[in-house]
Amino acid sequence: MEQPDHAVTLTWRVGSDDPYDIVIMGPRTHARYHLGRPGRDCLQLRFRPGRAADFLGLPLRDLADRAVAAADLGSRSVTALVQTIADGGALVAPQSHAARLRSLAEALPVAPSSHADRAALRRRIVAEATALLSVDDGLTRESVHRVARRLNVSERHLRTVFTDGVGLTPSRFVRIDRIRTVLANIQQKLPEVSTGAGYYDQSHMTAEFRSVMGTTPYAFTTRRWPTIEACAAGNG
Repeated sequence: MEQPDHAVTLTWRVGSDDPYDIVIMGPRTHARYHLGRPGRDCLQLRFRPGRAADFLGLPLRDLADRAVAAADLGSRSVTALVQTIADGGALVAPQSHAARLRSLAEALPVAPSSHADRAALRRRIVAEATALLSVDDGLTRESVHRVARRLNVSERHLRTVFTDGVGLTPSRFVRIDRIRTVLANIQQKLPEVSTGAGYYDQSHMTAEFRSVMGTTPYAFTTRRWPTIEACAAGNG
């Protein structure tokens, strides 16, 4: 089962320097249930929300629920990463997965920006909005309207900057963050889980959970999941 995720993930087929073997997976807005099958040895890097846009040098607004081969992105940073992998022994030499993952992370370049000040401002807006819209350390989640006011921007501007930087609108980000909070605490009593995740009540939580996960919270805990299908590579 793949949980819904508001982050972007880079998947690399270990030992390959083929740009089609590096895939950028956008945020997932729904759960996926599938049977795993033996396949290629891969590493995955999960970017914190907002950081993938820095790496790619591209807006992420069209990446949700998609998997795109690096060769099809037109990103100079991804091209540089592929070249680093092709030239470097550290990434392809035999070593532990943890060491390879560290090497891959260290090899990630940052896309150059011709508007450094504007890029820094947009990055700050995304980072602060992400923190305010998330459930963390028991803090109360802020509404999109209040976040825009606190950041001294219009809701429209916040939505544009956030969607380009994260790949989701603020409201869809909140929806996924709430579901991930429920999944992390689903063994607790459901009324308490719904309150902690920021829902109006348990009915609100159940309706949203069913929409995203394809089943109710109770059915999920008893593993009465939707039909499981064989895992297949996406075409983007």
